Amino acid sequence: MVKKVLVVIAFLISTNNLISQNFGFRIGVTTATLTGNNDAYDFDFIESFSPGYKVGLLGSFQLSDVIILKPEFSYRTYAIKQTIYNEANNLFSLEQSHSVASMDLNFDIKLPGAWSLIFGMGVDYLVLKNNTLYADHFDQIDNETLNNKIDQQSDSFANIGLCYTIGKSILLDLEYRHLLDNWGSADLTDQNQLVNSENKSVKVHMINLSAAILF
Repeated sequence: MVKKVLVVIAFLISTNNLISQNFGFRIGVTTATLTGNNDAYDFDFIESFSPGYKVGLLGSFQLSDVIILKPEFSYRTYAIKQTIYNEANNLFSLEQSHSVASMDLNFDIKLPGAWSLIFGMGVDYLVLKNNTLYADHFDQIDNETLNNKIDQQSDSFANIGLCYTIGKSILLDLEYRHLLDNWGSADLTDQNQLVNSENKSVKVHMINLSAAILF
């Protein structure tokens, strides 16, 4: 998947048919929220809200009067929170912080005025993960940075959103990303990773709000 995206980006950049080319820098905030239908776990959209940040480099290649290609390489951090009851019905909270390197390939379809519709795909590669386990939301009982233990998986996302352009060089993007392959649920017997539950029912929803400047 990653190699195919790189080939597409390299081809489009090298072709002589592009109308215009710009490169820029992006900074913004990002959130990730879990939802699931596994009765053993409680996923609350409001309680799990935990903003992080993203920074990145992007390109803007105008393919036609209405279509713009926007490849982007970025680094983002976010946290996901889960409430878990064990077999003794004790309440635990697991907060898992992720740092990922991302590669996105989005297209902007120009709408009337300064608006455009964003759609595309992205791949997140896990760089660092940190688990913090709390009892009854308050007492921290475990905090472990898993530099040597994490599985270096990559996750594929579908992207959709809106872009508002100020002048010709400032972009304001609101983007929703949906994980294409559901995750498994956290298990207190193995705090080092998100294990794969049998039904793999956990869905990951990500929202990015960012500003970019093109040069």
